[in-house]
Amino acid sequence: MDNSDKLRHIPDADYNRDRTIHLCFTKRTGGFTIQAWGSAFPASGAGSYRGFLRDSDRDIDLAISGLRDVWQRKTVDYVEERNRYPFSEKWDLSGPHDRDRLDRLGLELAREGSTLFDLIFDPKDEGLREIRDHLVRALRDDEQVITMESDDLFAPWGMLYVAPEGTDLWEPDVKWSMEGFLGYRHLVEHNFSWVPGYDSRISVNGEQVVVGLNIDEGVDKKAPFVGPVISFFSDRTSVVVRRSKAELAAALRNEDFGDHITYFGCHGRPGGKRAELSTMALEDGEVIVSTDFRGWLSGRTLPTRPMVFVGACDGGQMATLFCRSSGLHLLESGARCLVGPQIDMPIHFAREYTERLFTEFLQPDRKLGDIVRDLTREFADTFRNPLGLVISMYRGMDVHLSLVGSR
Repeated sequence: MDNSDKLRHIPDADYNRDRTIHLCFTKRTGGFTIQAWGSAFPASGAGSYRGFLRDSDRDIDLAISGLRDVWQRKTVDYVEERNRYPFSEKWDLSGPHDRDRLDRLGLELAREGSTLFDLIFDPKDEGLREIRDHLVRALRDDEQVITMESDDLFAPWGMLYVAPEGTDLWEPDVKWSMEGFLGYRHLVEHNFSWVPGYDSRISVNGEQVVVGLNIDEGVDKKAPFVGPVISFFSDRTSVVVRRSKAELAAALRNEDFGDHITYFGCHGRPGGKRAELSTMALEDGEVIVSTDFRGWLSGRTLPTRPMVFVGACDGGQMATLFCRSSGLHLLESGARCLVGPQIDMPIHFAREYTERLFTEFLQPDRKLGDIVRDLTREFADTFRNPLGLVISMYRGMDVHLSLVGSR
């Protein structure tokens, strides 16, 4: 920038921030090769940092499932006297009878997150130990911008935990902090193999953002969720509501597909450990499987390259499996990113989170990664609710709405 008279600032055309940590996990016989680079790693004359994780994807998946199960039990399914389910009954847990709960339950969440971190970054391998040493130092020293890249290993990265130096989380009465969770302190996303021509800007040509709501209002039998979401978007955007499998298929196959945001608010059912068996259903009840998306999108690219948000009821695990199957087909067909939970999100929290997330995201140039991390901190610090950590971003940290002609 030159402040001299009659000269002007030339806008920066790079909308993607530099990653200080980039870790790539590639499946190999007997485990995963892990490659690391980024400014958080010291320059090395020996080439790139590389290590080998000697655990099968089955063992890692078991550990990941264990972490999710602990979160599910300690939050959504947690029951107190008089059959109260505090995390399911309300999203604001900052009241005098609630605010100490996170202090009591958080240690076990931190322990499980630390255990999974230790499994993935196992120091038995010499190269992986070097990566781990630099990674831990960087995570403790400062806020980092992190991409975890893999087409095979899908960990809930934001729920991993790194304790302060010299702290053993398994000691009695040990101190823990939200700062140790990767998703609280750092910007972190999961990404996939490189895509040519990727652009983090969702270009909005018209006066309003177009939101495609793929919904089942039957979800509201438990508590109001889909109805308020429809009202929220209708007040702020141009809304297209789809209530059937046929309507969704027709929209995705249409050359004039116009969604800037594609939202799923419906029933989901995980398929156990097999991602391809996960299903969802809209209001017509017709089951939608991953091969449906693959067939509908065969040879097609979604022209608007939308952001996809998964808010499936009873579908926390399904959100992760959805990304590995149906969601991956959407991403391969042009969707810019996918956002969804790692465990079942209580309806009250899901509604509040949705409204807060999109109130910010609908403002031009507000990057998704910053919004997700800010909400994680706000829910934990102000409302004593850690569930912001269960929201994962798949290829989405820098995604934002860009008004055509605004630059």
